Amino acid sequence: MSLLRRALRLPFADQRLLAEAVAGLVVAGALLRIWPFRRLAARMGTHMAESPGALDPATADEAARIRWAVEACARHLPWHPVCLPQAIAAQWMLRRRGIASTLYLGVRPGAQYDAHAWVRAGSLIVTGGPTHVGFAVVASFAHAPAR
Repeated sequence: MSLLRRALRLPFADQRLLAEAVAGLVVAGALLRIWPFRRLAARMGTHMAESPGALDPATADEAARIRWAVEACARHLPWHPVCLPQAIAAQWMLRRRGIASTLYLGVRPGAQYDAHAWVRAGSLIVTGGPTHVGFAVVASFAHAPAR
């Protein structure tokens, strides 16, 4: 069965979530190409801060659905977005729902050039896991919803 046909058989809420993930990945990828990183970083959250480490079960389920949508779209888009646009798109989706999250940028110590980005909401690694293990965090951007 074709990918489109499978997507159209999903519940409407899942279709909407996939469409939001595709839009986020497209916009994040475009902005990473046209804006200097410092301009984008200024909009990613509080620099070198952490979001809370716990989520209630319903919020954790919503974060897991966002993980599913971003991973599914990144796997099937023709340009296969890498970790940073995935992390940015996921953080935007979490932010839209008022879910606190932290986007991390890391490097692997001793490697000439091995960088990675991932997002955490509560204790859930939303994007970039489990490959984030072994990377030293060089920057983090936390978003906590207004209370």
